[in-house]
Amino acid sequence: LKIQFEVVSEGISKPGEQTLLKDIFTHVWITEGSCVEVNHGHEIMQVETVSKNTKSEILSIKCSDIFKPLPGQTRPIRTVLMKGVAGIGKTFSVQKFILDWATGKDNQDFDFIFFLPFRELNMITSEKSLQELVRCFSPEMKSYDNILEHCKVLFIFDGQDESRHPLKFEENEIWSDVKKPTSVDMLLTNLIKGNFPIDSSIWITSRPAAAGLIPPELINRVTEVQGFEDQQKEEYIRKKCKNRALADRIISHIKTLRSLYILCYVPVFCWIVVTVLEHTLEDKSFDNPKTLTDFYTVFLIVLLTAKEQKKEKENVLKSNQEAILKLGKLAFESLKKNIIVFYEKDLREYDIDLNSPIYSGVCKEIFKQNSALFQEKVYCFLHLTVQEYFAALHVFGSYQNYNINPLQETMWSFSCLNKGALEKAIQSRTGHLDMFVRFLLGMGMKNNQELLKGFLSGTKDHSNDIQETAGYIKELIRETSSPERCFNLFHCLSELKDKSLIEEFNVTLDKTKLSGQSLSPSQCSALTYYTLLSEKEIEVFDMSEYATSEECVRRLLPVAKITKTLRMLNCELTERCCEDLASVLLSQHSSLRGLDLSYNNLGDSEVKLLSEALRDPNCKLTKLELGSSSKTCIGCNSISVSIQRGTSRDINIQNKTNKKKNKGMSLLEEWCSPPHCPIYFCRMSWCKLTERCCENLASALQSQCSSLRELDLSYNNLGDSGVKLLSAALKDPNCKLTTLRMRDCELTERCCEDLASALQSQHSSLRELDLSHNNLGDSGVKLLSATLRDPNCKLATLR
Repeated sequence: LKIQFEVVSEGISKPGEQTLLKDIFTHVWITEGSCVEVNHGHEIMQVETVSKNTKSEILSIKCSDIFKPLPGQTRPIRTVLMKGVAGIGKTFSVQKFILDWATGKDNQDFDFIFFLPFRELNMITSEKSLQELVRCFSPEMKSYDNILEHCKVLFIFDGQDESRHPLKFEENEIWSDVKKPTSVDMLLTNLIKGNFPIDSSIWITSRPAAAGLIPPELINRVTEVQGFEDQQKEEYIRKKCKNRALADRIISHIKTLRSLYILCYVPVFCWIVVTVLEHTLEDKSFDNPKTLTDFYTVFLIVLLTAKEQKKEKENVLKSNQEAILKLGKLAFESLKKNIIVFYEKDLREYDIDLNSPIYSGVCKEIFKQNSALFQEKVYCFLHLTVQEYFAALHVFGSYQNYNINPLQETMWSFSCLNKGALEKAIQSRTGHLDMFVRFLLGMGMKNNQELLKGFLSGTKDHSNDIQETAGYIKELIRETSSPERCFNLFHCLSELKDKSLIEEFNVTLDKTKLSGQSLSPSQCSALTYYTLLSEKEIEVFDMSEYATSEECVRRLLPVAKITKTLRMLNCELTERCCEDLASVLLSQHSSLRGLDLSYNNLGDSEVKLLSEALRDPNCKLTKLELGSSSKTCIGCNSISVSIQRGTSRDINIQNKTNKKKNKGMSLLEEWCSPPHCPIYFCRMSWCKLTERCCENLASALQSQCSSLRELDLSYNNLGDSGVKLLSAALKDPNCKLTTLRMRDCELTERCCEDLASALQSQHSSLRELDLSHNNLGDSGVKLLSATLRDPNCKLATLR
């Protein structure tokens, strides 16, 4: 294993060139915890909604520690699922883990580690025993008969998303004989379930879309590889580029291209960027790339010239034109079917010559050549985005060279080709065509046509078609409600170098310039796009300043993930809005901690959606305000249950509009002492509370479970008798209240004696008391003033 994993290949390499893993390896950010959010955009674009604030708060974990319980955890970690998008560093992390184990650096409690990638497991169609399966991948173990029964072993299954085995966990029977042959699928499901009588641990890696195929009850820990943080991006670039001055120029250049700099969180994309800029910044025959298509077009040229050692890029492209088209067709047809791994028979179907130099450059051979078990080799593109680029090359080359439209039968113009691609991308729920359409649009630009000379039979003036396409994209932005689709449409405009939409809407990053304006839905999308790409952290985002409709709210909600406090006052929230908002609350990447939903007419269905989100352990909200909401009894019940079972800490409930006391309000009084949720702040002003509520509140304050520090009961008719009950609670040693506000609560001088007695109690911890706008009279004020001189009184502020 040491020999196998100490040397790595980063995409293409020169003949005889080897890279030691320790020389190039850069730690990636790995987080612990299951993320339940549904991603409707292209998988590598999700990082654009990650806040720097969030990164400091999400629990991270070292790769070497994934099988080690955290402090306070007693349950052993047997099965780990590691998620991450394509090229994010899952396999490299596995390799580093194995190498450190093989060299005696870490995880020495494992006696053996067996690495079984799904790409190779797919090749096994015959029945085998577990013992035989191990020997297939580790032939050196043939002389050992009982290692599975007497040793602690770790099985690593890399690339579960590429599995062609169905993994029938429910249908497969129990199988526990390590020496009895059966199907590979039977072995895998029973091994993951722990049915074999062996001391084994399991590590599975997968892209997010396929991670849900394994029943969650079989997983002890879920981790997610988040890729490079900004510091790690620079660290990697300096390791990759040995010329320090050039590395500094590369970092400076990529930082000027914000959206591409963000994408460098993916190590493979970062490698592509460095590979390209190492050439363009030194070779004056290249203009520095600025768009995504620019980078990948130059990368194609660099890739081919590195393999064929030719300096004339036009000749290289011309000599490989047919091969590129065939490879592009394979990429395009497979992209439509979500296929990213290819076997020799797949290549033969497209008449691809495996001996041609282009295939060793573009298709990375990832199968072990010294394997005696399998005769067929396995191929894949260097990265998913490279496959998407080649798919676009196929479509664009077919149109430009042969006037053929692979997307549809009719062919009118380049703008028609673009419109067809955009329509298909918009219709995709997963966004799997988002990058493809960006590449296709970018290839029509003059600079990329010039770079592709040789592959293209000639260049064409597409300026009118590009202008028409840009107009069509603007129409789509106005008509498309999906934030993810709109976001990619703005990226498409960037590929066309069209900034007119932003200039037309006069959207800037300075929020003060937008304050007070009534924005259209498309303007809201523009605001979202540039806010997410901004380097600035947003403490407070007041959506009520911009959102005038359900569509506006939904288009602005992605901003909620990168802000700490979101104000949505009087935004006319609908059920669809609350559904999207609940998704934000559940997002692992969300930094949202404060939410103000005041002055919205939330019905039962809306409240239930939010309640379910609040109940979920992934929800990190610490302050919720629902002022003047016309909630029903059922709605309050849902919120109450969610708070008691959830993690919310600061609650603000106001109800100025209900003339009749809501029955559900009695449930709110229980929030002060739920055993499952420490609540520190509770505002219940304008809630039509009476002295009857004070009895329950007092009981809650005296509970051993009470953690409440601040309570606002202003603008409620509590009366002197209600305060008498609360004053008794203040004397209780279990009461931890430090701030009590009872502004305008119909109080008179008669309550002052009870309050004074409470303040003089040695158990009272009250520091701030607000009794303003009450009829206390001179005698009441004098009594309270005298109390301030008592040595037991801890009050610092009296209003």
